[in-house]
Amino acid sequence: MMDLLPGESSQGAKKQGFRSLKLVDVDMDEVLEEQPYGADYGRLDNGLVYYVRCNSKPKMRAALALAVKAGSVLEEEEERGVAHIVEHLAFSATNKYTNHDIVKFLESIGAEFGACQNAVTSADDTVYELFVPVDKPELLSQAISVLAEFSSEIRVSKDDLEKERGAVMEEYRGHRNASGRMQDAHWALLMEGSKYAERLPIGLEKVIRTVSSGTVKQFYKNWYQLHNMAVVAVGDFSDTKVVVDLIKEHFGQKCSVPNPPHISSFSVPVHDEPFFSYFVESEATGSAVMIGYKMPVHDLKTVQDYRDMLAESMFMYALNQRFFKLSRRKDPPYFSCSAVADVLVRPLKACIITSACKEKGTLEALESMLVEVARVRLHGFSEHEISIVRALLMAEIESAYLERDQMQSSNLRDEYLQHFLQNEPVVGIEYEAQLQKTILPRE
Repeated sequence: MMDLLPGESSQGAKKQGFRSLKLVDVDMDEVLEEQPYGADYGRLDNGLVYYVRCNSKPKMRAALALAVKAGSVLEEEEERGVAHIVEHLAFSATNKYTNHDIVKFLESIGAEFGACQNAVTSADDTVYELFVPVDKPELLSQAISVLAEFSSEIRVSKDDLEKERGAVMEEYRGHRNASGRMQDAHWALLMEGSKYAERLPIGLEKVIRTVSSGTVKQFYKNWYQLHNMAVVAVGDFSDTKVVVDLIKEHFGQKCSVPNPPHISSFSVPVHDEPFFSYFVESEATGSAVMIGYKMPVHDLKTVQDYRDMLAESMFMYALNQRFFKLSRRKDPPYFSCSAVADVLVRPLKACIITSACKEKGTLEALESMLVEVARVRLHGFSEHEISIVRALLMAEIESAYLERDQMQSSNLRDEYLQHFLQNEPVVGIEYEAQLQKTILPRE
């Protein structure tokens, strides 16, 4: 029993710490801090941005990333799938590493492929992630050198490309199942009229099978520019300066290309009348209905923007509670239904409502979903519903504040990635907790 008392006392002190947090005197037009909280943040002379932060969860490990503002939307018709191919080639061969030596080296130090070394290509960007031990000083230097190789030294020979075609095709075929085909159809509908509609990162089979190494190399040279990149390093470091110096050592001598191609902004057209489509899939294991409400992306810059984000979160919580209650009826219109709001591509955000329903029950599910949204539009939510979601949000931010010393390095890395790729402020959990305590009771 004695062993438990210190922990309980500590937890009580933590709770008291949250409750005693002072409210902040905020002006809704006040601009949120642009400098990312907690990070040694800067830009090298060649344009590369860096974020470095010390964090000891977990011990002797570091979460690293190279973010590139280049994705599949930049592809021309004959390049569809090339951004993803470049991502595969990065782990295959660079000027310094050949024959998947990068993968072998990282695995030799305990960074397993998939879990600790991975990459993701989206429509707007490509992100390479490493999770490596740093118990020996040279390991961090080698890991950062790998990211530096990805930035400008990926080898794109004919032989390299031929070796990777099979792996890319295997991934392509894995995506072409019933679920993947349905997702692709939904994506095309959401993005209709824009270049995004025809630039799914997985690409086209014909391009994957036949694209030349010259075409792949040109795409890489065109769009992998240092001023479009950021390196993020969060881990159990003794000092951020040492890590910044390593980034300068491995990236600082690389030259930015004069007059690089301009990255265009690609819009998604607005439309007054709703788009709709139905998708029949013989291999589908069930029926589903998806409704998307599209909206432009607005940068989170001011306290008012933050307040609007909180209001949106409250709306989503309350709407999902409504959908859940409907699913618990004796004869429900669907098995499950939920709504989520997220940025889909750089210019477009959407609230996606998805339900799983019985066979031949799609119209009933659709009607129920639309009626509930219309009911909210006409009558809003009750005071009781609002009080519940407000309490949920307060509980979330309290939990995050109390556990702020337990933040994992990979989660902090992801926050800085969003700062670079989506212009999302990183204000720190302490200020965010104060802000929510100040704003939420007013609503």
